[in-house]
Amino acid sequence: MKYFKKSLAAFLAVLFALSTFAAAAFGVAAASSRVSKNTDFIALNDPLEAFERLSSFGVELAAPDSRGFPEDIIVVNSNHIQGLARYGDYTVISVSGDHSVSDTGYFFFYNGQKLLGGFSSPEGLGSHVGAISIAGDYMACSVGTTIVYDLSPLKNGQIPNETPLIASGSLGSTIAIANYQGQESVFFLGGNSLKILPLPLTAESAAITLPLETQAVMSSEYDGTGEWGKLNAWTNDNEALVTDTANNLWLFRLNSRLTLPGKVADLIGEEGMDYEDVALLYKIELTDSGAIMTGPLASKKTEPYDSYLFALGSHFRFGASVQVLDADNFAIISTPSLPGNLFLKEISGTAKGLLDLVKPNVLSINANITRPLGARPPASIANIEQRGLLNWLYQALSWFLKIVNLDYFLGKLGIHI
Repeated sequence: MKYFKKSLAAFLAVLFALSTFAAAAFGVAAASSRVSKNTDFIALNDPLEAFERLSSFGVELAAPDSRGFPEDIIVVNSNHIQGLARYGDYTVISVSGDHSVSDTGYFFFYNGQKLLGGFSSPEGLGSHVGAISIAGDYMACSVGTTIVYDLSPLKNGQIPNETPLIASGSLGSTIAIANYQGQESVFFLGGNSLKILPLPLTAESAAITLPLETQAVMSSEYDGTGEWGKLNAWTNDNEALVTDTANNLWLFRLNSRLTLPGKVADLIGEEGMDYEDVALLYKIELTDSGAIMTGPLASKKTEPYDSYLFALGSHFRFGASVQVLDADNFAIISTPSLPGNLFLKEISGTAKGLLDLVKPNVLSINANITRPLGARPPASIANIEQRGLLNWLYQALSWFLKIVNLDYFLGKLGIHI
């Protein structure tokens, strides 16, 4: 068993190395990460139309250097990146802490090239920080309590103040900016209500509360549950709010499910060895008496550019969010479980060493981007749907593992795990 585990870990690392070189050889291009540093909130003209143009296959949006990331906060198979969002050229992630050694979670900030630094969530709230959501200069996250930070110091390359601007148990952690009754406001979605706080935000901002009514347009096989870790059960892992130019809100639910039952559960800490991802789109209309959410109006399965890395790829189960690029285009972004190659640190020193040779210490960011509207490319980000040879091999292997009784064949070889 020990030999098998080491061999499998080494195989995964070699596969990654081959895929990296194959991607270059077969012309799999990365998307440019040069998005304007303008952090003004951008409204979409028609989110539903843009959603229909969403690419099913991802490209690499950015890969900043993660050297300096504190490995001791990560326990492999225990905690991982919880949230991901973009603030201009900057990337922000939230990471749950190891509850056995810490009472806090963490936030880390990257520019286009490297890790700038980070800080802990407030003590006393717990180590399991949730997904993050950014609108304008504000970032919200749930640690049981909603905490809100002002990110504007990043415009000057400075780490934001680690003391939250707002800490309130009554707010939601999925946010957007829109006009409400003639006032630019931040909308907080949480549970069955929508909270509205006028701009600029202050600790004393008074919230308007609108009850949220949900109307199902159609039944969806992709509806998320709370059964994390259960094979073939869809879970709602991340959400994002955007607004349209008519000041309606639109909710993206980014759901995942474990697939491929099998034999590496002890390596990845789950019951399966791969994930499927699906994005669902809902519309939220404001009325005089509340808010009505209808949907899902559309759904689409997506795959990250690094899907051939099995569960180690950039899936919605880990950090995921939506980045509006311009009035007609957006990207759904996602990350792997951990920054860099930390996922191999407890599996095999040899495998980690192999990975260091080809892609050391980076935070990979996948982007599923809207296809061009007419002949105009979206926000100077290349929209490329080419797939490398290793992606196709991955699909063939996935199909094989789904239909073959692996226990039987391994038993014939005298391998019992």
